[in-house]
Amino acid sequence: MDILSELFGSVMRVKMMRIFLFNQGNSFDIEYIEGKTDAKPSNIKKEIIFFKKLGLIKPKKLIKTITFTLKKGKKVINKKRKIKAWTLDSNFKYIEALTDFLVRTHSLEHKAIVRRLEKAGRMKAVIVSGIFMGDAESRLDLFIVGDNVKSGSIDRIVRSIESDMGKDIRYAVLSGPDFAYRVNMNDKLVRDVLDFPHTILVDKIGIAR
Repeated sequence: MDILSELFGSVMRVKMMRIFLFNQGNSFDIEYIEGKTDAKPSNIKKEIIFFKKLGLIKPKKLIKTITFTLKKGKKVINKKRKIKAWTLDSNFKYIEALTDFLVRTHSLEHKAIVRRLEKAGRMKAVIVSGIFMGDAESRLDLFIVGDNVKSGSIDRIVRSIESDMGKDIRYAVLSGPDFAYRVNMNDKLVRDVLDFPHTILVDKIGIAR
């Protein structure tokens, strides 16, 4: 990420670029971007101005459900409101080249992903696919087989990876016995990972054989 930060100005700028480029067709407001980058709203606004001037993004109204709680919490009201958001401008001529570059230079090395995941339990197999392979349409991006894996810890770790990648990560976690059963049953979830482009980061159960 250091090299990218030098090229593009800051870590936050790279994260925001990933959000728009890796989620083409979607619109994002400041609150969403803040949650994904941990950046201050004032800094996000500055980057939005920069991106808009560059022609990378354009403004777009977003319908969002706002929840109001009346006094003493006795009644909750949900209202839909139009809020200001931004989306990738499809007329930006470097979309394909920039997206490919950011995919190839994603901020997390494979060893770093494994180190993070190992904090949640004993990893028996870790496979990356989907966005990590430049395929945004894949069913899964991260496939994990492990023992005593803490679901809460995995979720937090995946959220941190999402922050670095700028995109929601689709993942699945199976126990060793569950994985073996699914393999014997020719399970579609397993086939959707192994039959398409993927990289095995950890293999203690002989997947690669």
